[in-house]
Amino acid sequence: MSIDFLRTLAKCRAPLTLTDPEDINKLLVLRAAGLVVAMTLRPVAGGCEVARFLALTPDGRSALDLAGGHPPHQAEAAMPLAMEQAQ
Repeated sequence: MSIDFLRTLAKCRAPLTLTDPEDINKLLVLRAAGLVVAMTLRPVAGGCEVARFLALTPDGRSALDLAGGHPPHQAEAAMPLAMEQAQ
């Protein structure tokens, strides 16, 4: 499993379509580990395999926290602002 690839996905806007076979394999490993929500699309005759990254799972966010430094989840990033406005 590549924490670097997970970190890269965390910085991308979802959904993200992947066509590179190496990236698709990395995505499938992360999905099997329960760190991302992703799907694969069957290629049409003669087409290439396509995968789509949809989201990080809570376990994926935790893995990034443990590995050190990742972009905060949108809800977490907005929380301090919402708390300031409530006061």
